[in-house]
Order: sequence, then C-alpha cells, then structure tokens
Amino acid sequence: MLKKGKKVLTFSRSEKGRFRGTRVLIFGLGLNQGGVGAAKFFAEHGAKVKVTDLKTADILKPSIEELKEFSLIEFSLGEHKNEDIDWADIIIRNPAIKDSNPYLKYAISQNKKIETDFSIFLNYVNQKKLIAVTGTKGKSTTASLIYEALKTNGEKVVFAGNIGKSILDIIPFLKDDPYIVVEISSFQLQALKNKNFAPKIAVITNIYPDHLNWHSSMEEYIQAKRIIASNQTESDHLIISCQNILNSEAFIEGVKSQVIQACGENLRHSVDITKLPLKGSGNEDNYAQAFAVAKILGIDEKTVLTAFEKFKGADFRLQLIGEFNGIKIINDSTATNPTATIEGLRSVGSCILIAGGMNKGLEYHELAAEIETLTQVKALYLLLGDASEQIAKYIRDKSIIKGNGFYDNLESLLEDVKKQAKPADIILFSPGATSFNMFQNEFDRGRRFNEAVKKVFKIGN
Repeated sequence: MLKKGKKVLTFSRSEKGRFRGTRVLIFGLGLNQGGVGAAKFFAEHGAKVKVTDLKTADILKPSIEELKEFSLIEFSLGEHKNEDIDWADIIIRNPAIKDSNPYLKYAISQNKKIETDFSIFLNYVNQKKLIAVTGTKGKSTTASLIYEALKTNGEKVVFAGNIGKSILDIIPFLKDDPYIVVEISSFQLQALKNKNFAPKIAVITNIYPDHLNWHSSMEEYIQAKRIIASNQTESDHLIISCQNILNSEAFIEGVKSQVIQACGENLRHSVDITKLPLKGSGNEDNYAQAFAVAKILGIDEKTVLTAFEKFKGADFRLQLIGEFNGIKIINDSTATNPTATIEGLRSVGSCILIAGGMNKGLEYHELAAEIETLTQVKALYLLLGDASEQIAKYIRDKSIIKGNGFYDNLESLLEDVKKQAKPADIILFSPGATSFNMFQNEFDRGRRFNEAVKKVFKIGN
C-alpha cells in the first residue's frame, strides 16, 4: 500500500493493472537499486510481490528501507527456497545471479517465466530508437556523449545507466517515443541471451579481462558482450573500436548488422581532438564511437562537437575533485580492473596512487609493472583486499608501498597520504579492483572517497 501523497508511475488504468494479482518473485534484491526498482514497479502495477535474497535483512537494510511504504511486499531473506520458486508466476532475476544457480535451474525445470528488469523494460520500448552501449571500459562516458549529442541536436532522449537506478524507472518518460541511450553490462547481456533484444545501434567500446570470477572464462565474457548484436538485422549498426579482439573474424562472424570501426586514431584525421575536454587514448576512442553514432543519426559535426565540449566527464572517472596546497586529487573509482587503472596512470602520469581492493579473477602483473617502471608512481597506498595482496606481491621495490599495511578506512589512508604529498603532486584514486568488502559498489566507493577528501583536505563538494 502506498503512503498518501506518494508520487507513482503515470500509466493508464489498464496499464497500471497489467500485473494485477500476478505473483512476482524478485530473485535477488541487492543494493544497487535494480531489485528495489523492480519490486516497486510490480507492486505499483498490482502484483503480489515477494523478495528473496541470500543476504540478511541487516545487510539489505538500505534497500528494504526504500520499500517500507509497500506494506504488502513479503520478504524471504538469508536463504533461497524452492517453495518461493513454486509460489511465483514470474521470477525477476537479478542479472548478477549466475545461470548455474541451483534455484534458477529449478525454476527452469518447473517451466517458470524468468525475466530481468531489462527484459521487462523491453516490452515498453521502441527498439528502433534504442542505442545500447557495452564494453569493459568507457561505456558510461560513451553513452553520456551520445546522449549529449542527441540532446544538443534538440532530440527527445532519455538515458539509463546500468548501476544505481533501475531501468524500469525511466518507463514513464517513454510516452513521447524518445531516443533511449542505455549502458549495459555483461551480466545484463548474459541474462538477455534468449530475449528479443535488438538495439538499432549497438556500441562495444572495448573488451579486456574483467569479471572472471563470475564468467567461467574470457571466452564466455566475450560472448556475453557479443549478445548486444546477436539479434540485430541488416538495417541496424554495430560500432566497435579498433581493438583486435573486436575486429577478428570469429567475433564478427554471424553479425548481420552494419559494422563500423571507430577509434581515436581515425577521428584525429577529421577532428582536432586536443580541443576536447576529456584526455587520454581511451577517451579519444569514446569520442570516436559517439561521433560515429551521431553521424548515423544525421547529427551535423558542429552540433556534435558543441555537445562534446560541454560534457566534462562522468562522475568518478578521472574526476578532478580539487586542489590542496597545489596538490591535485583525482577520483577514478570506476576503475574496477587493472587495465582501467593502467589507462588512468598513463593519462595522469607520475602520481601518488591509491589502489587495490577485491580481485575478480584478474592478473596484476601488468599493473605492477606500470606502477614500478613505466609511470614511476611516487608512492602506493593499498586498500584492504586480495587484489591489493596481488599488487604488493608483484611490486619488486617494496619501498614505494607506503602507510600501515592494507587500509580499511579511507580517512585514515588519506591522513597518511596528506603527510606524504607535496605541492605539485597528484593523488590518484584508481583502485583497479572491486570493493564489496568495504563498499556497496564503485559509485558508493567514489562518493565516500569524496567525503573523506572533504574531511581530510577540506576541499571538494
């Protein structure tokens, strides 16, 4: 039941009752808003909603708090049960749940209807206006650039990220048939492999080793990314970078859409990239891919460049937080794999690096080499986690590792960094790892880093 005065989704009477009486099981509530958004959506549409998650109510408290106004939602937490599967007419699967999950397998054996929030979203979307962006790095920036180009051109457009908000939340904004720009992860794509997902324009920014603690192999990860183009037709477009893995015959084989290669190196021939605000080879590729999308949509070059010049970058992506006594502090919290941190180091140069956290089945040899010999990091501070242990293991000159072991508190870490830093130094927070042992996700980590910077250095918003 909704509290009086609560703003609800504005659907027609028949639409709001579409799921009336349907028993919907939210299989994995989580802390990243997807489960919360799905539970709200179905409750507001008249469904009987039950939420299950292996995490306890105490751990899930932030998500449960957001659902407290829906008094009829049931919770089955701390475990999964076959009886909850038996109860459900529709199961909304958290995309982070693996295909091998025994309860998911049981649901399939019982011929249950299994969906995700994204697959439900597709029922409301004109896919001829859907632009989907995936990739290991750069998908948020590229999607944001595409959105800005469309907006600057006067188009109706909505944007949806893949963490921090449910994609179902944007359904009320689709009534005027806008363009829809979405970023989508390998988890979400894997869960859509048997669904009718066919964006008019798909973008794969790049593919590097990532999430190998979830995907069974690098090949499975690559194939998950490829799902973005698997249902496209000859009238659709797939934009890829110049990366060898994407241009291989094996990757392109069977793709029916028109494939366009777009990278910074090619864009430099026609555009003065040096005038654009985002620096680094990765951002040059992001510009090139967004530029290619804009060209397909008929947006003129002047409008595109105006949009690019206005966009100063996404939060927690090499974001300058501020300066303290000539010391620059940069937040790159969305660097969740070593390749992203290497790119950050190459963009920033010599710096004091804060890195580490939890490993995703990745290797840290190359990052250690970048830290020690190529970028010549002045000092390295490490967060608590097994990725930090790997980094420390591969660093030969242990003297660059500073502080008191592995830190589980950002303020304590920054207090020690503050003692080390001198005017003209750059402090780069680029973990190259996940953070679930300390934070909800990389965005929570980024926000809390900014808060710690504000307390310790008295700067930032």
